[in-house]
Amino acid sequence: MLIAQLSDPHIFARGELMEGVVDTAANLSLALASLEEVAPTPDFVVLTGDLVNDGDSDQYDHLKELLGSRLESFIVVAGNHDDRTGLRTLFPQLSAVGSGDDPIDYVIDVERDGRSISLIILDTTVPGEHSGLLDATQLEWLDNQLAERRDDEVLIVQHHPPFRSGIGFMDTYGLHDAEAEAAVVAKYPNVAAVISGHLHRPATASWAGTVAFASPSTAAQVSPSFNGESTSYTGEPGMLSLHWWTGAGVTSHVQPIGDNGRWVPEWAK
Repeated sequence: MLIAQLSDPHIFARGELMEGVVDTAANLSLALASLEEVAPTPDFVVLTGDLVNDGDSDQYDHLKELLGSRLESFIVVAGNHDDRTGLRTLFPQLSAVGSGDDPIDYVIDVERDGRSISLIILDTTVPGEHSGLLDATQLEWLDNQLAERRDDEVLIVQHHPPFRSGIGFMDTYGLHDAEAEAAVVAKYPNVAAVISGHLHRPATASWAGTVAFASPSTAAQVSPSFNGESTSYTGEPGMLSLHWWTGAGVTSHVQPIGDNGRWVPEWAK
């Protein structure tokens, strides 16, 4: 199974740029076009939050225009820049997942080639805050969902990484009390991986008996600054992630968006 992940596109109203520098809409369009070149076609495309920058209706209108007829095909995760009501209004597949400002937590169960596979989507956002949290009710729900799927292969999908990256200005707005989530996940060796966004650059960590991955952003990548520097971005291009999920586990790749060309060495022709 192949899963594509687009994270943190930060769409603004039409004509607006991120910090006056990055055309996030153009980058998301490039990312979507890049998916058309991926073979085989991904089984799922997950959008791991911060789909818009300020949770405004005009930004969601712009996002709808960019995604076009694909709206119902995405697995949608709430990010700290999103508005839950706005997400529910835009994506019809969320109509059965709570209402209003309820957390957007849900499960997708599928059968693939004799494998029972479950994607558990968690809403780590706290309205009005950049940092994240899973409250006691959500952790109990997660525990129950995992207990019911002990014999399934499970992938957990959320916005905030459950680990510290070492990039101080991002960790300040990380997932609070991540140890509580780790205590739940560590009980279930069938969790193949936890994939997330928020960090705006690729990172992996050994965590709770599994592997946790943070995806880069389709918009812009933060600097790998480990000495307490203030927030800054690199000139790296927007990127997407691809997760190859077999019975042996999950292998994750990152790919710059757009046409990066392809060449074959003479010896391989």
